[in-house]
Order: sequence, then C-alpha cells, then structure tokens
Amino acid sequence: MDISKPVGSEITSVDFGVLSDEEIRKLSAKQITNPIVFDNLGHPINGGLYDLSLGAFLRNVCTTCGLDEKFCPGHLGHIELPVPVYNPMFFNQLYIFLRSACLYCHKFKLNQLEVHNFECKLHLIQYGLLLECVELDNIMAKSSKSSSVIDVDGEDNDDEEGGGSVDEKSKKDLMKRRELFVKNAIESALKDGRTNHKGVVTASVSEERKATIHEFYKRLLSRPKCTNCGMYSPGFRKDGFTKIFENSLTDKQITNNRVKGLQRPDMIKKNAGNGNGNSSSTGAASDLPNIKHKGGSKYVLSTEVRNILRSLFHKEQAILQKVFHSRPYQHDPISGDLFFKQSVLVPPTRFRLPSKLGDEIHENAQNELLSNIIKTSVLIRDLNERITNMYKEKISGEDKKIIFNRLMNAFVTLQNDVNAFIDSTKNQNAPAGKIPNPGIKQALEKKEGLFRKHMMGKRVNYAARSVISPDPNLETNEIGVPPVFAKKLTYPEPVTSYNASELRQAVINGPDIWPGAIQVQNEDGSLISLIGMTLEQRKAIANQLLTPNGGNSVVGKKVYRHIKNNDVVIMNRQPTLHKASMMGHKVRVLPGEKTLRLHYANTGAYNADFDGDEMNMHFPQNENARAEALNLANTDNQYLTPTSGSPLRGLIQDHISAGVWLTNKDTFFNRETYQQLIYGCIRPEDGHTLKNRIVTVPPAIYKPEMLWTGKQVITSVLLNIKPDNVPGVNLISKNKIKSDYWSESSTENEVIFKNGELLSGILDKSQYGASQFGIVHSLHEVYGPTVAGKALSVLGRLFTNYIMMTAFTCGMDDLRLTDEGNTWRKDILKQSVDIGRVAATEVTNLDEDTKNNNKELLRRLEEILRDDNKLGILDAITQSKVNAITSQVVSKCVPDGTMKRFPYNSMQAMALSGAKGSNVNVSQIMCLLGQQALEGRRVPVMVSGKTLPSFKPFETDARAGGYIKQRFYSGIRPQEYYFHCMAGREGLIDTAVKTSRSGYLQRCLTKQLEGVHVSYDNSVRDADGTLIQFLYGGDAVDTTKQSHMNQFKFCVDNYDALLTKYNPGDMTENIDTDLALSYSKKVRKSLKKQKDVPHYDQVIKYDPVLNVYNPAKYLGSVSEKFQEKLDTYVSKNPTIFAQSKEETKSTGKITEKKFRALMQLKYMRSLINPGEAVGIIASQSIGEPSTQMTLNTFHFAGHGAANVTLGIPRMREIIMTASASIKTPQMTLPILADVNDEQADAFCKSVARVVMSEFVDKVVVTETTSQDVDGSNSRSYVIGLKFYTKEEYETEYDISQEQLEDVITSKFLHALEGQIVKEVKKQKKPDYMPTVGKSAGKTDMETVSGKIKEIDNDDDDEDNEVDEDHDEEQAKQNVKQQVSYEGPDDDEIETMKKAEETSDEEMDGDNSSSSDDSDSDSDNEEDADADVDMDKPSKSELSRSAKDRQSEVIASHNMVTQFNFDDELGEWCEFKLELNGNETQKLLMVNIVEDLLRKVVVREIPHIGRCIRPEPDAKTGKRILTTEGVNFRAMWDQDDFINVNGITSNDVYAVLKTYGVEAARNTIVNEIYRVFDTYGISVSSRHLDLIADMMTREGTYLAFNRQGIDSSTSAFMKMSYETTCQFLTKAVLDGDREELESPSAKIVMGKLSNVGTGSFDVFAQMPRL
Repeated sequence: MDISKPVGSEITSVDFGVLSDEEIRKLSAKQITNPIVFDNLGHPINGGLYDLSLGAFLRNVCTTCGLDEKFCPGHLGHIELPVPVYNPMFFNQLYIFLRSACLYCHKFKLNQLEVHNFECKLHLIQYGLLLECVELDNIMAKSSKSSSVIDVDGEDNDDEEGGGSVDEKSKKDLMKRRELFVKNAIESALKDGRTNHKGVVTASVSEERKATIHEFYKRLLSRPKCTNCGMYSPGFRKDGFTKIFENSLTDKQITNNRVKGLQRPDMIKKNAGNGNGNSSSTGAASDLPNIKHKGGSKYVLSTEVRNILRSLFHKEQAILQKVFHSRPYQHDPISGDLFFKQSVLVPPTRFRLPSKLGDEIHENAQNELLSNIIKTSVLIRDLNERITNMYKEKISGEDKKIIFNRLMNAFVTLQNDVNAFIDSTKNQNAPAGKIPNPGIKQALEKKEGLFRKHMMGKRVNYAARSVISPDPNLETNEIGVPPVFAKKLTYPEPVTSYNASELRQAVINGPDIWPGAIQVQNEDGSLISLIGMTLEQRKAIANQLLTPNGGNSVVGKKVYRHIKNNDVVIMNRQPTLHKASMMGHKVRVLPGEKTLRLHYANTGAYNADFDGDEMNMHFPQNENARAEALNLANTDNQYLTPTSGSPLRGLIQDHISAGVWLTNKDTFFNRETYQQLIYGCIRPEDGHTLKNRIVTVPPAIYKPEMLWTGKQVITSVLLNIKPDNVPGVNLISKNKIKSDYWSESSTENEVIFKNGELLSGILDKSQYGASQFGIVHSLHEVYGPTVAGKALSVLGRLFTNYIMMTAFTCGMDDLRLTDEGNTWRKDILKQSVDIGRVAATEVTNLDEDTKNNNKELLRRLEEILRDDNKLGILDAITQSKVNAITSQVVSKCVPDGTMKRFPYNSMQAMALSGAKGSNVNVSQIMCLLGQQALEGRRVPVMVSGKTLPSFKPFETDARAGGYIKQRFYSGIRPQEYYFHCMAGREGLIDTAVKTSRSGYLQRCLTKQLEGVHVSYDNSVRDADGTLIQFLYGGDAVDTTKQSHMNQFKFCVDNYDALLTKYNPGDMTENIDTDLALSYSKKVRKSLKKQKDVPHYDQVIKYDPVLNVYNPAKYLGSVSEKFQEKLDTYVSKNPTIFAQSKEETKSTGKITEKKFRALMQLKYMRSLINPGEAVGIIASQSIGEPSTQMTLNTFHFAGHGAANVTLGIPRMREIIMTASASIKTPQMTLPILADVNDEQADAFCKSVARVVMSEFVDKVVVTETTSQDVDGSNSRSYVIGLKFYTKEEYETEYDISQEQLEDVITSKFLHALEGQIVKEVKKQKKPDYMPTVGKSAGKTDMETVSGKIKEIDNDDDDEDNEVDEDHDEEQAKQNVKQQVSYEGPDDDEIETMKKAEETSDEEMDGDNSSSSDDSDSDSDNEEDADADVDMDKPSKSELSRSAKDRQSEVIASHNMVTQFNFDDELGEWCEFKLELNGNETQKLLMVNIVEDLLRKVVVREIPHIGRCIRPEPDAKTGKRILTTEGVNFRAMWDQDDFINVNGITSNDVYAVLKTYGVEAARNTIVNEIYRVFDTYGISVSSRHLDLIADMMTREGTYLAFNRQGIDSSTSAFMKMSYETTCQFLTKAVLDGDREELESPSAKIVMGKLSNVGTGSFDVFAQMPRL
C-alpha cells in the first residue's frame, strides 16, 4: 500500500448471490444483438461483441466513458434471450423442487407439519442454536402423543375430505408451540450473549445446516402423493442438464385424481396470459405439448417449469427463505427465477481481446460461445415469427409441424449454448474429438484457474533467480548477490535529512553505477526516470531531493535506489516444504560474481546442493516487510526446526573433518599460526566481535616454544563471540566417534566445556552439525540465536582456514584391506555358499531324509514361487540369513582388517565423524554390497522360475536372489551389476513419484489448517474463532523452545547465564508469582495422600494447575508432566543443590528453590507466542518429513507379522481418505502375564479364520460322459479331496475329523451345487453383450431367465440415470496428466466420489428402484470376495455308519449320487456329481472346486482373519497378539487370555464407533506417529495432536479432503482448494457471507492475514495539543 495515498474505506465482507435479469439489464451498457463481430474493413460492428459501448478497442475511444484502451475499465453488455433457460449450475436443485411440487395446489407434497418443523430448525440454526434443534423434535413428539390425530411422519389419511376441524386445530396448535419455542430460544440466547442479530456461523453450525437441508430435500422427494390436496402429480425425468420430460400417470393414479376432481392449471397459458396478450402465441404454446408426446413422456418447456416454480416459491416462501438464506438478517424474497436465465452478461471487451498472428486476427474463445447464443436467439425469434404468421394465415399440416420441431430443437440448442458458456462439460452438442472452448467454470477451476493462479498470488515483482554457489567466507545469515541483480533490484526509500547525502550520491551514480538509483518519485506520485540522463541532469535532481516541488507537502520524495549491503532479502528454494525454505538474509554484493552465493550451513534448511540448484531472491518493498524479514524470518531464528525442535542448520563435510583434526590431542600451533587462525575466522573489522580487540588465551606449552592446542583455538573463538558480563557455557556431552577408535584408555568421546573452555573431547558433527545438545545448540540456548549464528560463521571460516593449511584427501590406500583382512572376508563368505539351500529346505519343511532330494526340493520350491505369500516367507528367511553373513563380514574386517587405521584412514574419518557417508558406504567399498532389496523383497522371479536367464530355474543360491558378494573396490560381476541397477532404479522412481504424493498430502493439510492459530488466551482457534484446543499441545509450549526444558543438569550448570538471558526483573511487574505456586503445592500434596487409594486418579480433588491458571500470567503454572520430571530430578540429585546461602557462597552451588524458580521462569519463556500459525506449522511438519518416507507399501506376509500399510499410502489413508474401511485393519491384543506362549499360540489358532483350502493338499477330478437309454446325455464328475494328515490339521487348527466331514456335507456340497447352477446359467447366456447400464442389464436378465414377472411400479416416475455433478472424465485425465501436487489418487477419488454420490443422491433424490431389478439369475450373486457360509443345520450325530451317511447326503443334495469319507484316517473324501449333459457344457470343475475351497469357512470370528504372536518388544518385553481384521466385541469375551482394557487398533473408524471420539483422536495420533517412527523420523506430538483434534472436532472422523473442508465457514478458502464452482454454487444458494477471516479470503481480497504479525494492530500515541 502507498501510504502517501491512504484509502478511506476497505472491504470487510463479501456476500454471494445471483444477479436477476433486471439487475443484469441495469448493469449493462448495451444489449448485444448482432452475431457478426467485424465489418469488411475489420472495424467492430455496432451491436456486436466488440461494440465500442463495452470498452475501447483498436485505438477507438470507448463510447460509454470516453477513455482510450489504456484507461477505460471496460463495461458490461448483455444478450437478451427469447426464452428462459436453465442455469446449469443450479439444475440439480431445480430438479429437486420440480419433483417435490404438487402441480395442482402448487405446494410441497410433503406434510406442512414437517415443512414447518424444518423451517423452525433452520431458523434456530441461523442463530447457532444447535441444542435447541434437538429439543424441537421433542416438542413435536410430545404433542403427537397427546393428540392421536397428528401423524408425526406426515402420513395424512387419504380418506379425509378436509372436514377434520380438530385435526387442523391440533396442527395449528403444534405450529404455534414451535414458533413460541423458537422465539423464546432466540430471545434467551440473545440476552445471554450466546448469539447475535447477525447470526452465528461456525463449522459445527455449517455442518448442521448442511445436514438439515439434505434431510429436507430427502423428505421432499419421499411423497408420490400430495399430503395437502391428495392429488398425484406426474413424475419428471431429466436428460443431462438440458431437457426435462414429464412422465405419464399410472391408471391407478389417474383414477385417484378423477375421484378428487381437481383440475391442473395450464402453466403455459398462464404465462401467455401474463405476456402481451398475443392470442396466436397462446395458441402456439398450447399446441406444443401435443407435438412432443413420445413413449408416455413429454418434453416440458422451460417456461412451464419456471411458472411451476414461481407458484411453488410464492406459496412456500417461509421455508424457502430459510433454505436459501443462511443469515437471519437476510429477508429478500426468493423466486423460482433464481434457477433461470433470460439475460446473459457479456464481459467487457478488454477481457475478450482477440489474438493476433501477423495480419490475421483470431477471435477470443469466449466470443465463439457468445456468438452461438446470439445466433440461436435470432433463430428462435425468426421461427417464432413464422409460427405467428402461420396462425394469422391459418396454415396447418406438415409445414406447421416441421416449424414446431425446428423451434423445439432451437430451444434445446440455446440451452446447450448457454451451458457451454457457463460450463463446457455440460454441452451435449459438443463436437466429438475437439477440445471445447473453456466456459466460466473452466476459467475458475484447477491450477490454471482464476483462483489458484491469480487471486491466490503466483507471480511477483522485485525478485531474482539464479544458480547458487557455495561461499564459506560469507556469514551464515548473508547472501552473496551478483552486481547484475544489485543494479536491477530497487527499494523506494523516502528522503529524509538523515539519509539525504547517501541518496543524493545514489542519484548522481545513476542506474549504471552501483550503488545508484533508477528513478525518483515526486510528492505527487509522478516518477522521473534516471535512465538516459546525463551526469549534470542527475546532479540537478539530486540537489532538489529535500526541496518540495510546490507548497508544503507532508509526503517527501522517494528514491528508487539499488539494493545495497545489509539490505534484507528473503531467499527461497522450491519446493517450499517448511518454514525454513524461506529465510531472511542480509545482502552482500560481490563484484565479479554471476551467481547467488550461499553459506554451507544453510543447505540443510533449503535442502539445497550445489549441482545446479536455483534459488529465488525476493526484495521486500516496505518497512513492515523488512522488519519481519530481519527479526522473524532471519536465518539465525530458524536454527531449530518446528517439526521436532532439533537443530536444522550446521556445518557439513570438510568442516567436520577439519574440526576432528583441529581438536585432536596432538594438534599444536605456534603463535603465528594460532593468531592467524583466530584473526582469519573472527575478522574484527567486519564487526563480528562485541569488543574492540581480539581476546586470546595463554599457551598450553611454554617451553621449548609457546604452543597452543587446537582445543584452545575453539576456546578463543567462544571467548570472543560470547556477550560481555555473561559467564561462559558449561556443557558435558558425547561425540560420534567412540573411544575405542582412539585407544582403550581414551576419553576423547566425552566433550567437556567449563566456563566456555574446551577441556576434553573431539568436536565433530554432534557438536557443530545439525545435532541436538551440541556446543552450537547449547550456545543457542544460553546466549540466543544471534550468537549461535555467529558461532557457525566463525567456526566455518576457522575450519576452512585450517584445512587450507593441512589439506584433507582420500586415496585408494584408505579403501584397502590387509591380506589378513581379505582372508577373513573370504572365509566368512565361503559359509554363505549353501545358505540359500538351507533357507529353502527350512521353508519347504524337508526332513533329514529328503533334504538332499533335489527333485522334491525343486517341486516344493516351484509351489512356493507360484504363491506370493509363501515366496514372501522364503524371502524374509533368506534375507535374515544372508544379512547375518554381511554383518559378520563387516564387523570382522572394518576397522580391524583395514590397511590404514583410524584416524589416518580418511574414509573412516569421514564416516565416523559424520562428515559424509556411513559405515554402509565403507563396507560396500571394502567388503561387499550385500542383499539387494526391491520393495523390501529379494529380486522377483520370472515365470520360468529364474531371476535372470543366466541362472537355473528355482536356483537356491543366494546370488540368484540378488545377494552380491563382490565389492566396489574390486568390481562387480554382470549379473550382480544388473541386480544393483534394479535396486537403484527403484530408488529413483520412488523419489520421483512420492514427490507428488507427499506434495498433495501437504496441500490438503495446509489448506484446511491455514487459519488455525494461537489466540491471546493461549487457546488454539480456527480463523472463524472455533475452539480447537484449550492450550496448544496440552501444555502451551513452543516446539522450538522445549528441547532443553528437560535438560536439568545443563540448566543447573548454566544457571547464571540463563538467569541473565531470561531477566526475571522485567517480568515480575506483569505476572503473579504466588497463586499458581501455592495451588500447585496443594495439588502435589493431595496426590501424595491419595496415591494409595484404589483408582485415586478418578477421585482427584483438584484440577491441574494449567486448567486453573493461565501459564502466561501466573508463574508456576506448568504441565503435570514437566512438574513430575522436575520433582524426580530434584529428589534424585540432592547433592547438586546448596542447603544454605553460606554453602552457595563457598561452593557456588545454587539452592533448590532458586533452581525451581529458574525452571518455572524457563517454562513461561518457552510458551508459544500468540498469533503463531500453528496450523500451517503442523501441516509442514507432517508434509516435509513425509518426502523422506518410501512410497510403496511393504508387506511382511506370513513371517511373524501381519500385513501392514506403511509410508505415504498409510498417511493418505489416515489423513486424506478417513475411510470407514481401511486396507489392512488390525487389532493389537496385550497378553495377560499368567498366559504362557503355548496358551497364547493356542488362542491365536482358536480365533483365526480357517477355510477348507487349508486342509486340502490336492484336488483330483475325473469327468465322464454317457448316454442313457432314452438317448439323453449325462455328465458326471468324480471329485476327490486329498487332505493333509489328520494329526497335522487337528494339531494346527484344532478341528476334528468329524467337524471337517460335517463342513463338507453341510456347507461345501451345497455351495458347490449353487456354483454349478450359476456356471450353467452363464453358459446359456447369449453371446452378445448389452449396453452397459441398468436398463440394459434388466433386459438382458429378462432374456436369459424368461421368468421375470412384469412389475407394476406405480411410483416409476424417475429415470435411472446417474447424475455426475463432477466431470469424472476430466478428473481422470487430470490425474493422469498432472501428477505433481495436483490431486488425489485413484483410491481417494473413488472414496470421495462415493461420499459425494451419497450426498448427491440425497440432494437429487434420484432414489429410483433400479436396485430392485435384480433377480435370482443376476450376476451380482457372483461375489468373488464373499465368503460362503451357508447357515445349514449341523448334524448332531457325528458317529453314524458310512451307508446311512451316504444316504443322508444324497437325499439332501440334488446332484450328489455318491459320497465317501475316510473314516479311519480322515485323509480323503470322494463324491460324485451327475449333471444333464444336454443342458450342460464342459465345466472347469477343478477351478470351481479350488475357488470354493478358499471361500467355505470352517471356523471364524466375524471380520477376523489371521491372529499372530510377534516377538516380544526388545525394550519393554511386552507380549502382544496381532489380528488381521477388527472385532472388539468378540475380543471382550476373551479376558482369560488378553487384557481387554489394553486393546488397540489401527482402524480409526472402528475405534470411533466402539469407544468414542476421544479414543479415535488418540488412535489418529498413535497411527501417524507409528508411520513416522517406522522410518526413524521424529515429529513433535504437538503437531499430531492438532491434526487429530481438527479431524475429530465435530465429534466424527473428518478427512482433509473436499468433504472435510465443506464444513468450513470461509467460501473463498473452499473455492481456492478444489471444485471451485461446486463450492461457489453452494455459497450462492445459501446466501453466504464471507467475513474475510481465513488467510485465503484475505489473500483473495489483498488484505493482511489475521495470523502472525497480522493478529494485532499497532497504535501510536498521539501528542496532546
């Protein structure tokens, strides 16, 4: 904003509505009537689309405002349509109201009591009174009981003839009761301050309003017969978004209407009568319905539909006012004209400019759409005129019919033309194969639409972009800018007496000499360009900078000067995944450079490297932005990442290697070198010290010469950068390099700083890299971010200078093993020759006798390789064995077998110190590459049983499965190289694909969390004020300030320094130091007394102190967890603290009281700042680490673990889909302590699902055909089932032989007969395939069976087509074409579509009875995934003779003629089926039987699959069971084996339904944490808590997708997310008001967001006059 030109008003809210035709005509500068745009000379034609009334064009002046092309703002025009057309955006709602209207009384067919109930509810919702809505239903129910005449459901008695006075009186009485209740509720709420006259709009209110309107629409469409007049109205069906047809009534309905005797008004004649009274037009209109009768339905004119809705809206105005007005102060009348258009706005000329190519002018795409509307309008007028003339001339016959048909087609064409103009996907006449011209909807939506590309801000001025290069000599908070940028980027600096001389010199230097200026702005805002001026001219302007041009101007001149040193810029590297991707740097212009120069320490924050990466530089253009960049976004303040609170910036690579050597025990420097190192890194001339001179330390050795150690150099650096009058830092920590690598007695792995002096330890990555609790992190904690930034800069230069003196390199000698080492390597690898075979024999269960039987092994291996689950087990076991060999080789050879030992082995020095790489890299170079894994599995096997053609089929050698014994040092063989490339390729593909997946995940989170911020009462709220959390994270602590809160030893050691930093003297005036502390003591005493009481936590007397006292105002108001840790530390370390003041003076120890006071002060200083955009931070903290996760799901099938979904797919499943059915639902069941492992295994078997296929080893089918005496053919099948041994299946599954036989006879044979019947019916089907669709399917089934009875469907007044409000085809193409950051994947589209279809079905009410068209022959019976569990009566007598049993089986089955079962051993079963050969073709009986064996359930608990007992937890020893599937209620009965109070599940929806919303919220937190924990990624629980609280804030499980965002109160936020027009349509129909509270809405309107520095105003105190 230009403060020299203040604006007296601002936009505070936006209302959504529809312009009426009358308003359009008032706004329009001219009606457009001519479809021709240019004349023969290329000039715009009067009345055409480029009419000069719509704006200046082609150097012509605008005839409306008289301005030229540069200054004319443009003016609207309009096209007048000859007939009303449907607005395609509101077509679905129109369709609902049309079908719900009675065409006789023109009211809703629904009972007026129900309508009134909805009216009262919506009125209460306008004021946000949700509880009163529930009470309203209770009022209705009580009244209904007292008066039996009133029917709650609105089912009036059809026989009543309107005479029931008691009935009418009761209804009116009930309505008065409701109205009185509503009136009293609103008045009471207004009095209590719970609402206001403007209404209340929150997410909960919005969700309730949406649900109520959905229910209202659903109820509207539930009545085929009018409950007011008793008449049946015809049904309607629609054809796309273009035509509506009226269905004919059934005979029964016609009879009912005749009895009632009411006449249906003619709505067309009504319209004609209201017009100009043209009798011929009336006659023509009345003839139209007779023309369009076809197959029992007739085409309904849009005019007739409009008149029907006008009458309906007139009579039902009260309820419709509430439906279309979301705020109570909105009282504008609602008309049915809302759904129609008779005037189309034409955008101004300047927004439809033609494109030029040479001398040719190509029309704008929008012009073509508008031209089509004009042409069709002209055609309709011409045809109407011809019809009028025909009536005058009384012409009849075929000519009249032809003209009528042409007129009807023109009506439809006009509708399609308007549809195409608004939404190109709704034009049924769009030419095939041609991309349609974009409509208004297409201009608004998607990434290239108006909202996301323009309104939300995409492109900026005052920015630069270039390749980045490293520069270790810069400060970490600086950026090296090349002169070419410095001369182009400018800043408008106001001229004052303080900077006048500097700006005069800049003006004299001009645009070509840096530092110069480009232009000067005068007081009136005019600009003087200095480009092309002579030196004298520039001097003249420079001398007048402080001289006003005329009068006493309050505003002075401004000079657009070049960017100069110490200006602040914001640097950004895309993708901008987290806050540290944009940081404020100070400028240092570097003459002679061509690229942006960056310090190494910043690469971690930007995730940048110097292999060609580019970065953006933004130059803030006002003082507010400069202040924020310098004080908030500056690099020093981004040292800690908000994701986990750990350091993000640190030194890397050679700096770390140099630091290790510098702090080595045998590193000494003479005076010259010592002073050169200190001076070279501190550079006092650049102002990097607070003192006037460099402070040094005494040498460590005086004789024979003065020598300083490397540790003393570090001490000297810290001495010079720490603030004055503050003690040095005290620190005890560990480094990365273990003592063993130095010597057995070495203590160099413990780093000790005492009063700022380095006493012991090697400094490596753990101390000055991006690591927690190192020296730089400690400096940041004790002295603040500025000192930590200086330390990184100074240490970087120190290590650079040192490494320039000593050099650091890595040669081939560092990679070699000794002869002894090579021998060790070969000996260990020899053991792996048979390791693959050992694993294979273990998996195939070969015993000692058959172990060496190659043929049997290959047969079993083939079986395993054909089954993915079994192959997974083989892979897992083989990998575990070969990985053990790999570990053995590495641990033996490195470091003991290396030719050069650490620290002289540079390769190991790099890996161990954290400079670069790890032991994995070292081992791959020196020892072997090891097992190559693809998606967690070994190399996949081809159909031939080989992994590569060069191997044998089913090769057991580990080498064939991708195990590489070679190393990089000595080379890799071709086969192994191929496997290695496969693994490398997977990594590249994974990286490319997961970028888009995690990108869209982050966008979904960011969009819905963007307005979530911390308020000044420390609560977390959404942009509209909705409460999300009472305290951020439960304790109100900032993630970036909490890392040292539990480091009590560090705080004790640095007590004085921390006290100086926190300066308690400044705070005591504004905070209370007694109340919270005394209350906290009471709470602790109460807890100590009650700890012995059973369930003491449920009868605690006091609330936690944080709940009672605001932690920002009351010292001592801390979280219970922090208080507990503090108490524990104090009680365990009593000797650390002084017991008296005298002891403090003599020993320097602090008292316990002082320490507690410091920690409470620290807690208060660590609180989150009000205004912090914690929602954005949470979304970034989830999205940024998710890029590190592997994309694909790893399945650990059958190897001691259940199938689990991991990584980004699981994150999207939890956060974006929030589905009621997840891919891999699980329960975790804690085993009771007194249950041993054998009992637990038995329990697993008892609850696991068992199907018949697990008993059957082999299926043998013998087919025979024969001919009977009568000449008919018969086909018989003898089916033999070979089971595993009786001992095996009884031991494994606890199923007896008798139970197995019973399942076969009672379940399996019935299922088999049913399946055969289906297969036979399939064979009888005709070869042709009908058109896909419900009606086609029904016809097909009628053809097949011939037995379907004709169903007399009285209510068949609706079509069976599916309305697709979203263009699915376009969505699918969009997903295919634009992967990056664009949209949901196929699963999520399907889930969202289902949710939207459910919603749309209620909205459309298109609940036709098509689902009832199925019959017994339907293919829907063939549910391949369904389990066959026929509820046949089980036979009680299991011991019976074989003969009796066979007779019973044959008697109870139609096809079975023989049945035999192995009663002795229980190892086989055989039965014979006989079929009619004339009706049955050959059946693939083996496939049918095998398929059924997998479906027929022997035993199961519903929804439970396998049950597995994984290995106990290594740390806690906790034993658990894991089930595939979820059934809490079934597990509650198993309290003899499991702890039912400790059951958990990964199925959030199941937990929500069973245990409630708090349990579901905790499940979300635990599941997201588990996903990150699997990959070793640390994310603060505060972010997970916030996301879970957002998802469950409505008491349900809302996803971060377009369904979840729908409850938001900000229309602009929803529109800028996805499906812009869908949300825009809802906002318009609801009459929404956008209060401009969300960040998106603020950006759309160009206003400052209400988060961060926008969450408060700054006022200056005016001087008293």
